[in-house]
Amino acid sequence: MILFICIVILLIVWRVWLSKPENIGKMGERRVARKLNWLSNEYITLNDVLLPTRYGTTQIDHIVVSPYAIFVIETKNYKGWIFGHQDSEEWKQSLLGKKTLWGWSSEQHKFRNPIRQNLAHFRAVRDILKDVGDFTIIPIVAFSDGADLNITTPNHTVINWCNLRSVIKSYKTPTISLDNIQRIVTKLSTANITTEGSRELHTRQVQSIQQNIDLAIANRRCPKCGGNLVERSGKYGNFWGCSNYPNCRFTHKD
Repeated sequence: MILFICIVILLIVWRVWLSKPENIGKMGERRVARKLNWLSNEYITLNDVLLPTRYGTTQIDHIVVSPYAIFVIETKNYKGWIFGHQDSEEWKQSLLGKKTLWGWSSEQHKFRNPIRQNLAHFRAVRDILKDVGDFTIIPIVAFSDGADLNITTPNHTVINWCNLRSVIKSYKTPTISLDNIQRIVTKLSTANITTEGSRELHTRQVQSIQQNIDLAIANRRCPKCGGNLVERSGKYGNFWGCSNYPNCRFTHKD
């Protein structure tokens, strides 16, 4: 009886742990790291890299250094239908909810555009390596295999985890020498911030930035350039766009 109660308690604790978004994300990162480990020895993977930037720090899930390119990978452990545009501020996740008399209900969740998020990672890696050389850097956003991607993105790579290795291996033209690969890995490893509390500080900085963005949008100001947000209509309905378009392409959908 005591054993049964212990098992029930452990299952409850496990479900509570799994319900936290940060833990779901970490599990996804570990799964992707295992997939990247199956690449051949000419690919060197760095996981959970925290780099300094002009604005604070940025956390990169995975960096793969190879003779063909440097791949900067943002992992998203989301399932369901994913809708988004490369220029949108937010994307949407749609999940099946509970079964009702009229069919299945749905749950809608918004999240930050991961393409924009990963472009910040791209710039951080480029800036760190500017003293080493100018290399081909490929940003990739990788969603779980349980995600049905409905993304408008002609200029960026957004894929499921199952396609990650094949996309990386599709680059076949050597552009980085073996000596430069070692220099790149050393430079990124040296720049990686590993001091105690650095991850927690980064999380607080991200939350503060998001709060400032939310406040600007609530006041109908563009958080990107400070312009006014103007209501517009498009293919997918009404949205708010920056009055400084096309110089500023910030958009937001309530």
